[in-house]
Amino acid sequence: MQATILRQMKSENTTGRESLLRFPVRKKINNPEKEFVWIAIRIRILLIILTSLRSVSKSIKIFRQLNSMRKQTWGGKMKKIYKISGKYYFNLYTPGWPSKAYDQLIRNEVHRLDTSSVSADQLRFIFLAITRKCPMRCEHCFEWENLNQRETFSREELIRIVDLYQKQGVNQIQFSGGEPMVRFPDLLEIIRFASVKMECYVVTSGFNLTIDNALLLKAAGCKGMIISIDHHIPEMHNRFRGHPNIFTRAVEGVRASLEAGMITALSVCVTREFLDGANLLPYLKFAQTMGVHFIQILEPKAVGHYEGKDVLLEERHILMLEEFFKEINQNPDYKDFPSLMYHGYHQRRIGCYAGSRSLYIDSAGDVHACPFCHTRSYNVRELLNAHTEIIPVKENRCPRYEKVV
Repeated sequence: MQATILRQMKSENTTGRESLLRFPVRKKINNPEKEFVWIAIRIRILLIILTSLRSVSKSIKIFRQLNSMRKQTWGGKMKKIYKISGKYYFNLYTPGWPSKAYDQLIRNEVHRLDTSSVSADQLRFIFLAITRKCPMRCEHCFEWENLNQRETFSREELIRIVDLYQKQGVNQIQFSGGEPMVRFPDLLEIIRFASVKMECYVVTSGFNLTIDNALLLKAAGCKGMIISIDHHIPEMHNRFRGHPNIFTRAVEGVRASLEAGMITALSVCVTREFLDGANLLPYLKFAQTMGVHFIQILEPKAVGHYEGKDVLLEERHILMLEEFFKEINQNPDYKDFPSLMYHGYHQRRIGCYAGSRSLYIDSAGDVHACPFCHTRSYNVRELLNAHTEIIPVKENRCPRYEKVV
């Protein structure tokens, strides 16, 4: 596949898209620094395990299990890493290193793997939809039935929700909607509150993401932006999103996020049409030209606007994605390209992390295991009304992949 990728990249014509905007140059980490950081991280992990378990033999076993999980998640050895605001990041769902949040994440994983530990599933991160409003009409929207109705929560109530889960030890939060940038003043205040104890990300279509707003988000404590761009061809993306010029706004949003010094990722829903049109390589080149750090590949799920529709990928599409995922992340020829995140790879091998480590609060307040598998457990409004800090046991299952890690 390597030779095929190189040939197609050389023949790729991106004229018109590359010239849309000038993008900040992504600062590269040299190889000696990268090797030092990976060694330091491994030493830190081993020290945390040893101090947590106080048993050398048990610690070595857990250390090997963590390494095995990591390799199964990434299809091999994790290699790419980015330095942003003094911390190192290798994916969108792990706190930057070094930090107390990163250390706590490792402790939580140690307790999961140590069968002698008595501890409930520890939440690591939450997705919180802060609004029902959205100017898009996206083809795959999982919030479709909730959109453009009266808002469920006030700013103060959203801050109370954040506070509630902070007290459960959650150290990362991703704000979504609807379109979260529609409630920009509220979003800023919520992030100012949350960022004291959490790493904050915003999941957006790029709407309202100007350089001024990006700088305000950064100043409020936002770590990164996850910007949805579902095609490298402007007209195809605009059609998918149901908006006449959202491609241009999204690209401008990418530049704004990078200039503000935030972690910047693209999120793409890869449909059968997208994959059959040989769009993976052109999309990767498009993302690399902009200098983003990560690309998150999502599979279409039969929920929301796709409910009841024949949208699931076929086996040949999945094999294509898995091969592409491993090649781009593992082959040194692509070390200067963004890291690919493809959840389907580990979900089919070891299970889904979302069921045990995260939850999704939709714009109506219903709590699910994740945004893509609607498994309602309770409504967070009930907790606010009861003025309680006791979180109910949520549904830990995955309708698509069954196994939860």
